[in-house]
Amino acid sequence: MEEVLRITISIAGKRFSLNVPRKDEEIYRKAADQLNTKIADYTRKNPNADESYILAQAAFYMSLRLQVLNDAHMHDMKILSEISDEVEALLPKDQE
Repeated sequence: MEEVLRITISIAGKRFSLNVPRKDEEIYRKAADQLNTKIADYTRKNPNADESYILAQAAFYMSLRLQVLNDAHMHDMKILSEISDEVEALLPKDQE
């Protein structure tokens, strides 16, 4: 059974307690740090902006980044599949 760890992260000054797989703790903390950094960046650029506006900007940025990575991954998987097909075509066929 996978070991679970209770951690507390802070995002935009709000604390959240989460139960996470122990092996993934660092990923959760890095994700929170990354989001807080982006929130701080947008807050510096727009000091008079409403908090919900800043959070929406940060959420959109993170979502956009994830989408770009997903698209790149899908493109890479397509290329790997094409290469695999080409290699298979070059291999001798089993003769019965």
